[in-house]
Amino acid sequence: MKLAIDIVQSLLLPKLEKDAIFDINQANIAFWETFTTAFLDFEKDAKPVYAAIYSLGLKDAEKIISKLDTVYISFIKELAENHVLGISSEAIDYLITSKNSTFEKEVRFFTDLQNAIKKVERKRIKTELPNAFDKLSFQLSDDAIALAITKKEREALKEKMNAWDEQLVISEEAPVYSVSTKKEPKVFSLSWIKYAAAACIVLTAGIMYFKFNTDNNVVQPGDTNVVTAPVKKETITPEIPSEALAEVTTVTKTATVVKSGLGFAPTSSKIKIVENNQAARKISIEKAIEKYRQMLEQEFPENKLGYGSRAKAIQDTITSLQKELVLLNEKEKQYIFDGKALVLYVSVTAKENAIVLYDETYYFKRDADFFKLTVAKQPQLYKKITDLDLLEVLNNLCDE
Repeated sequence: MKLAIDIVQSLLLPKLEKDAIFDINQANIAFWETFTTAFLDFEKDAKPVYAAIYSLGLKDAEKIISKLDTVYISFIKELAENHVLGISSEAIDYLITSKNSTFEKEVRFFTDLQNAIKKVERKRIKTELPNAFDKLSFQLSDDAIALAITKKEREALKEKMNAWDEQLVISEEAPVYSVSTKKEPKVFSLSWIKYAAAACIVLTAGIMYFKFNTDNNVVQPGDTNVVTAPVKKETITPEIPSEALAEVTTVTKTATVVKSGLGFAPTSSKIKIVENNQAARKISIEKAIEKYRQMLEQEFPENKLGYGSRAKAIQDTITSLQKELVLLNEKEKQYIFDGKALVLYVSVTAKENAIVLYDETYYFKRDADFFKLTVAKQPQLYKKITDLDLLEVLNNLCDE
């Protein structure tokens, strides 16, 4: 589903950002997954898609909804093109299985387009083949040959060409073929074709090499057969002023595990708590996004927004920062606990942290709230304890 989500984000996010009260924090990973899944069935049932847009709390949600038809067509077109190019995706498989008519139509279009390109190219090659004989019979000057190959190779090739000329006269035993594209057919032997083809390949390669080097201002080979390496032109990348982003602050503490019935355990079981404070990082990202948006508005009028490499570079930078901000917010909803260390991602440092082991289950106290901890290597979502009896037991253990 990643391919489909990336396409939807690239199409919809720029439109959402134009809403006056759009909050990027609302458009988290869960939102994009839900929206993209519903968007695949937009033609059959648009209500889940509309509900997802309204859930963002936009100032003018109807304006975004009015553009969804166009966004959907672009979305399906990109998936269809990827399918024709051989790229697989869960979203593409779903569209095929559900027999989405719009998707099938776009697939036929891109398939026909691909076949048409191949057909035109084959036709061009067939058209040029009858003229191949005429192209082989031209005479190269010494200057042209000198620019294509070295002096030794030039002399050797001239000798071979003279031998081929003689072959045209004496090689009468070989089968004879004719090209009847003109009123007076040209007759030539199979041996001549063999040698002429070889000469064509050698000379064509040499001329292409000469043209390439001429276009790139490269010194041609001399008697020493030494060729100057081509000078590559560096691609000019638009310079976008970089914004200094704050780093995530990490603080490591050690907490003594509170155990049921024993208060603080005699063995002094301890667990390391690693707290990653992301507040400064998030603020700096939000400021950077706002600065880049102002830069776009000042440098590019709205009707020209998105044109030019510089505008695209600025927009790509904004999108990258937005994705990082979403990722940081997602991290704050999760923790990692392997039984020895608890890793947290926060924006506000808690006044009190404690770990309780009750009934063979770990619980994490953060200020006044308790959360059940699951031992796992992968990030886990917080599960807040709401059972009043259990909360009373856990609070009593912490107060001992």
